[in-house]
Amino acid sequence: MRRMCADRANTPTLTPGLLAALGFVGMAGSLATDLYLPSFPSLQSDFGVTASVVQLTLTAFLVGAAAGQLVVGTVSDALGRRRTLLVALALYAVAGFASALVGSIEAVIALRFAQGLFGAAGAALARAIVTDLADRTQAARGISIVVAMMGIGPILGTPIGALLAEWGGWRLALAGLATIATAMTVVTALAIPESLPPERRHPARIGRLLGNLAHLARDAPFVGYATSYAFTYGAFIIYIGSSSFIVQNLFGQTPVTYALAFAAGSASFVMGALASGRLATRIGVGPAQRIAQLAAVAAAIVLLCLILTATLTFALWIPLTCVFAAGIAGGMSSSTARALGRTRTAAGAGSAGLGLQQYVVGALATPIGGLWGDDTALPAVCGMIGGLLIALAAAAFGGFREAREAA
Repeated sequence: MRRMCADRANTPTLTPGLLAALGFVGMAGSLATDLYLPSFPSLQSDFGVTASVVQLTLTAFLVGAAAGQLVVGTVSDALGRRRTLLVALALYAVAGFASALVGSIEAVIALRFAQGLFGAAGAALARAIVTDLADRTQAARGISIVVAMMGIGPILGTPIGALLAEWGGWRLALAGLATIATAMTVVTALAIPESLPPERRHPARIGRLLGNLAHLARDAPFVGYATSYAFTYGAFIIYIGSSSFIVQNLFGQTPVTYALAFAAGSASFVMGALASGRLATRIGVGPAQRIAQLAAVAAAIVLLCLILTATLTFALWIPLTCVFAAGIAGGMSSSTARALGRTRTAAGAGSAGLGLQQYVVGALATPIGGLWGDDTALPAVCGMIGGLLIALAAAAFGGFREAREAA
C-alpha cells in the first residue's frame, strides 16, 4: 500500500509548465521548416538551382523525420522517454550547425535528412508523454494545448528566419535553428521528467518492439485516424512548402511581408488547436475533428475558385489561409487524440506509427506545389484540397470501425 502511494506521488502530472516544455520541444519539426522557409530564395540563388531542387531540402527533412519517428517512438517504449529525447535533440543540434557550414546543395540535403531523423523526437515523444500521463479525454485537451504551443513556433520562427535570411542568407538561418535546438536540449534536461517508469516499459528486443507496430497496423480505427492525421498534415505541408514562392514570386512581396503573413496563419493555427480542444470536451473529439477539417477544405476550395477566375489577391490570400491553418490545427490535434487513444500500452509505438505516416505523406506531398513552376498557386491549392478530402474519408472509416467494435 505504501509503495502504491509512493508511486502515485512520484508520477509526473500534466502541469502547465510541463505542457509548455513539451510544446517547446515539439516545435523541433515545425521550426526546422518554418524558420528555414524564408531562406529558400537565398538557397536557390547561391547554388543556382530550381525551386523544385530547393524543395528537396524539405523533402529530405521529411523523409528523415519519417524514419526518426519510427525509431525514437518505438525505442522509447523500451528505454524511456526522457533519455531518448535528450540524445536525439542533442544530435539534432549538431546536424543543424553542420548544415550551416557545408558548400553544396547535396550536402545541405543530406544534413537536412539528419535533422529530420533526430528532430522527429520532439513531437513524437511529446505526444507519447501526454498519452502516458492522461486518459483519453484529458489527452485530447492536453494534445490540443501542445499542438497550440507548437504552433507558436512559426509565429516567432518565420519572422526570425526572414530577418536571419536578410542578414546572412540561408547559412545564418540554419545556424539560428541549431541554436534553438540546443536550447531544446537544455529544457529537456531541466524540465521534462520521465513519464514511463521501468515497470511499464517493454523489453528492449527488436521483435517485441516491431510487434507493437504490427499490432497497431492491424487496428483499423488506429489506421483510419492516423491516415486522417497524415493527410491533414500533407495538405498543410503543401501549403508550407509553396507559400514562400507564392507570396514572394506570385504576389511580389518581400521576405519580411511573407513572414508576417505566414505568422498570421500560424496564430490562426494556435487558435484553431485551442478551440478544437475546447470543442472536443463539449461535443466529442470526432465531431470536433470533422468541423475543423471541413472548415479547412472550404477555405481551400474558395482559394481554388479565385485562382480559376484570376481574382486571387494577396489581401484575400491572408484570411483564407488563416481559416485553412485553423482547420488544419483542429484536425491534427483531434485525430492525434483519437489515434493515440488506441495505444495506451505502447504510446511510443503509437506515436511512431502516427509520425511515420505523417512524414511519408508529407515527403510525397512536398513537391506538389512546385510542379508547374513557382509562379502559380494552382497545384498547391489542388493538393491541399485533395489531402483534406482523403483525411475526411479516413477519419470516417476509423470512426465507423470503432463504433462497430463498441456495438
